[in-house]
Amino acid sequence: MNDLVVRHGVMDLTAWDYEHDKRIKLDGEWEFYWNQLLTPEDFNQRDKPSPTTFMTVPSQWNGKIIDNKPLPAYGYATYRMVLKNVPYSGIFALKKTNIRFSSAVYANGHKLFEDGKPTSDVTTYRAGNVPKLGSFSSEKGDIEIIVQVANYDYINSGIPLSIYFGGQTDMNEIQQRNMGYELGTFVILGTLATIYFICFITASLYGKKDYSLLFFAIVCFLYAIYSGLISERPLLLFFHQVSFEAMYKWKDIVSTICFIVLAIFFYQLQKSIISLKFTQIVSAILGAYLLLIVFLPIHVYMEFQGYIMGLYELMLFWLLMRTAILYIKKTNNSSFKSFLMFTAILTINLYSLDLILFAFSIKDNIWLGQLYIVAFNIIMVFLIVLRFFEAYHTIDEMKDQLLQLDKIKDDFLSNTSHELKTPLNAIVSITDTLIKGVEGPITEKQASNLAIVLESGRRLTHLVNELLDYSKMKHGDISLFKSQIDLKAAVDSVIGIHMFLLGGKPIALVNNIAEDAPQVYVDGNRLIQILHNLLDNAIKFTEKGIVEISAVAVRDMIEVRVADTGIGIEKAMQERIFNAFEQEDASVTKNYGGTGLGLSITKKLVELHGGEIRVESSPGRGSIFIFTIPAAKKADRTIRRITEQRLHQLPPKTHGAYPISIKGMRDETILVVDDDFANLQAMINLLKLEGYSIVVVNRGRLALEELSKKTDFFLVILDIMMPDMSGYEVLRLIRERYSTSELPVLMLTAKNRVSDMIVTMENGANEFVGKPFEAEELMARVRNLTRLKASVKMAKDAEIAFLRSQIKPHFLFNALNSIAALCMDEPQKAEELTLQLSEYLRGSFDFKQLDSLTTIENELSLVNAYIMIEKARFGSRLQVEYDIEANLDFQLPPLILQPLVENAIRHGLMSNFRGGTVKVSIMQSADNAIKFTVEDDGCGMSDKKIEELIAADVRKKGVGLWNISQRIKLLYGSGIRIESKEGIGTKVSFDIPALPKVEMEG
Repeated sequence: MNDLVVRHGVMDLTAWDYEHDKRIKLDGEWEFYWNQLLTPEDFNQRDKPSPTTFMTVPSQWNGKIIDNKPLPAYGYATYRMVLKNVPYSGIFALKKTNIRFSSAVYANGHKLFEDGKPTSDVTTYRAGNVPKLGSFSSEKGDIEIIVQVANYDYINSGIPLSIYFGGQTDMNEIQQRNMGYELGTFVILGTLATIYFICFITASLYGKKDYSLLFFAIVCFLYAIYSGLISERPLLLFFHQVSFEAMYKWKDIVSTICFIVLAIFFYQLQKSIISLKFTQIVSAILGAYLLLIVFLPIHVYMEFQGYIMGLYELMLFWLLMRTAILYIKKTNNSSFKSFLMFTAILTINLYSLDLILFAFSIKDNIWLGQLYIVAFNIIMVFLIVLRFFEAYHTIDEMKDQLLQLDKIKDDFLSNTSHELKTPLNAIVSITDTLIKGVEGPITEKQASNLAIVLESGRRLTHLVNELLDYSKMKHGDISLFKSQIDLKAAVDSVIGIHMFLLGGKPIALVNNIAEDAPQVYVDGNRLIQILHNLLDNAIKFTEKGIVEISAVAVRDMIEVRVADTGIGIEKAMQERIFNAFEQEDASVTKNYGGTGLGLSITKKLVELHGGEIRVESSPGRGSIFIFTIPAAKKADRTIRRITEQRLHQLPPKTHGAYPISIKGMRDETILVVDDDFANLQAMINLLKLEGYSIVVVNRGRLALEELSKKTDFFLVILDIMMPDMSGYEVLRLIRERYSTSELPVLMLTAKNRVSDMIVTMENGANEFVGKPFEAEELMARVRNLTRLKASVKMAKDAEIAFLRSQIKPHFLFNALNSIAALCMDEPQKAEELTLQLSEYLRGSFDFKQLDSLTTIENELSLVNAYIMIEKARFGSRLQVEYDIEANLDFQLPPLILQPLVENAIRHGLMSNFRGGTVKVSIMQSADNAIKFTVEDDGCGMSDKKIEELIAADVRKKGVGLWNISQRIKLLYGSGIRIESKEGIGTKVSFDIPALPKVEMEG
């Protein structure tokens, strides 16, 4: 606030708004006592000292006129002021930034802090000028502030910058913020210095010593130190035991060395803007001044500081003029570089000017100067980059030529490998079918030769795949996508595949990894590849026995052991077994052949994860391959859980949080089973977009529990690798209850290999998708499988609806009325009709036969029972003819023929008064198919009506012809045929294969 000014040693704080002005400057006219170091006790006496004059704060006292004489820079004095009417009680703080060159501050009669030792005797005086903050408590009212100042070193004296007053909390907060800004500048400059020093060392290692990099690193480092020793002096936080005099000298030493190095740096960077002679003169003068700083007291070498600063500014101004001229004379190739050079020197000029203004107390902070020095260093980054491009332009051209040749070689290798895969797969497939006798039986010798071809083809296919991986590794093209993986589940999945591929070998594959083993932090695909290669190798050289996988935690790594009881490896071979394409000499071992690429790739993959691999073996006693991979850290799990909760907005990832149910627009519910939260969320998002209802679990046992509670799932998406039980085991248990059509299963695995696909499909999976999956591929497979389930469900529902529709209340009412009418006049006929109704009901309600087949004879009995009931109602209006030329023991689905007859009677004949005839024809054709026809001479119907009947909705109109057609189509591939004309009649027919009667045991 403008009203808060010290006037004649008093500042009235009545109008102080603490909420608005957290910190106020104590600027104005302070009482000034020259050549007196007074304490609060001196002002408590009855005869209070009178001020020599009133001194403006901030300002320097040297040069001020007292008693017609200017005050000297060296001397001592006391400043005093009173804060009147402080409106608040509490804990306050005073902050002094710059008081030259030693001081002691008192508030309310207590000394807050002392910086150096202000005394009237130069021999006992000690310099000190570090920003300090002191706190004190005070009640409402007045606060007396006394500042003792003494100076025998610096060229000007007094309180050149404001003293601040405010609440302790706010003052501390501002102090920390200012300290943070200056530490940030120190860190930025220090980081740049480190980067360029590393660049210099790296270039030197390759025979290119670019000293401009070294000079620039030194400049950055020196400016970082200098920035840490001025203003708030943040470096003193780390070196608080260093004396002020030493610190101050270090500041001047660093500043002077900066001048020297900067002159040499600009000479090295652009010799056209500064000559060698000028550089040498400037360096010599600054070097001499540097010696004065080291060996002389502060007050002695300070006499020369003004001249040195003038020389430095002259040099910078000269550099600015030279770069401006150079930029004006620029060419197209050098214009950008000249502009950067000019801007760099301009920023360093502005930085120096800002420091000079701060040194002479014209400015009270150096934040703008720090911005200039950071900008200077950023510009230097561009200059260094340009320097590198210029220096290595020729090398880049040569490198590009070499890379082009290398790319041609790699493209040839890659293209050749890809082209080889197709014919190799054809060779393997054709040979395999020939061995299995697709072209007829083969001799034992032929089978032996073909087996050799088959094995060679498989080895070549494996080699081609390894060549592609080896090429990627050689050029660093393989990226690792690490995540937390359950090692036991990964080993289970790999063992499951190799159990299938053992080929009858008497080998037991044992997973001895503990259930509570720590998770590993690896690329899941590459872990599977490592395990596959090691198991392949173990099985290859083990005729019988055990291959065992175990793991143990070793500090922050997991040590995995793959042990076998095979032929073993000789010591000489152990040293070479991980070399690519290493063919062992016969003198070393007779049994162990070439290593190919498998173990070499395994070694590279382990090393990419930061681990190591070795082998322990002796001939005849088996081998143990030992490799290490990183363990998942607890911190990783915490971060992972928090990230999942924040990004996925799912409940906490604990066993108790599952299952997670998400209702979609569709009634088709999908069960998703995966222990990887990222995969779960990806699938949830995709399925939600399609409108599916979802149930999510992260363990196999939870999935089985959900299936036991809820039977209307349309699809299960199942991961192979899970902690509690593998996906293979879950799949096996699912298939014990459901067929592939009743509950489709889509398997996910981290490694999309043919062997994985074979195992999953053999175990009853409907589809197979590798991870990481493509969204379009996954959703296409999901849609196909849900449609399959929907079709099967529709067929079942159609059968049930069809069965239920057989007994219509209206039909029963009419039948019972007919029986009641006959009971009095024709009791015998009523009895026969009752028996017919009983037979009809028994056939219609035979639920257990719904999913099986019946004979033509049984179906005709049901038709006849129905017709007898209807004849009792309609009498001579209803006529039925049979034309049967087929074996009555042939089978057909139950309740197929009777509904067609009922449809012909109710809708065809009885819709008019005269009635008509229904003809039932069953004929066996020459191709062993049976043709069923139900024909009536009733009212008939139009083509439009036929279309409506075929497309009828079960939920609205009952069974109808559509349901019968769908049922036959599900079983035999083709539906019913309808021929009809209005006023003439309707003919419905269908064909089924002739199935002989099967006698059921029991």
